[in-house]
Amino acid sequence: MIEARGLQKRFGNFQALKGIDINVKKGEIYGFLGHNGAGKSTTMNILTGFSKADAGSCIVNGWDIAKVAHPGDLHLGYLPEEPKFYPWMTAQESLYYLGNLWTQGSVEKRVEELLQWVGLDKAAKRKVGGFSRGMRQRLGMAAALFYDPDLLMLDEPSSALDPEGRSDVLNLILDLKARGKTVFVSTHILSDAERVCDRVGILSQGQMIIEKSLETLLAENVQSIYDIVFNKPCEPEILARIKQLPGIQEVNGKNERLSVWVETPESSGKALFSLFGTADIMVQSCALRRATLEDIFLEEVGKGVL
Repeated sequence: MIEARGLQKRFGNFQALKGIDINVKKGEIYGFLGHNGAGKSTTMNILTGFSKADAGSCIVNGWDIAKVAHPGDLHLGYLPEEPKFYPWMTAQESLYYLGNLWTQGSVEKRVEELLQWVGLDKAAKRKVGGFSRGMRQRLGMAAALFYDPDLLMLDEPSSALDPEGRSDVLNLILDLKARGKTVFVSTHILSDAERVCDRVGILSQGQMIIEKSLETLLAENVQSIYDIVFNKPCEPEILARIKQLPGIQEVNGKNERLSVWVETPESSGKALFSLFGTADIMVQSCALRRATLEDIFLEEVGKGVL
């Protein structure tokens, strides 16, 4: 559905994209991950036809982006980070307004089924100006799906939502996949990506540093991590001693909270707690877990290989 090679984009003296490759397969949920400022929005604008790359090639939904005269030619659904609607219109009126080119049956029926799908059927006649951000986001999902596109581009769909709103949006994304859609999700919320994505691409400073299936990425990074909470901030001397212990691979965190990556939980755990005992350090809690997508992201971006 999307095949980009060597995409570059410059704004004056600043190079936002430094030759990135993207490959999105039909029917998958692809997570496009990166910190704010990594180049995600710039890439989204190119992939959706709102901007032109300075160099590189890109095929989206069978179209060569360089030859597309209007973004509508791509026949994709697009949800911006903050979808905008006329505040004096109701949710129902907003979709009627967007659906004036619908030719596959009754517009009224299409509006009704979409509002029901996003859970806004009971708010159909409420003015959008009174909607919460989560409700506007769900209405934006309905608008993006109105013309039944095979490919949907979602820019930070769960950003700034409360936990319930985020869960609602993520469930809608999973339902899109169940309907056979291909979904490209740009996000910096790693836990959301881990919940819904089939494959991920990690962008940092305008370069793609990883593009793999989520299953493969997690399998390649099966590491044990101790999450430790102390009763008071960990002193620099103790932190340095932890890093020097055998089997310690990495230490992240600050103040009272540390995440310690270890080769083997048994031997490294004994060494850690032996140090805490001899140094008379009070540990409030300690939990052993496996590496998450967020852990992998922070490790890869922090390598400074870019």
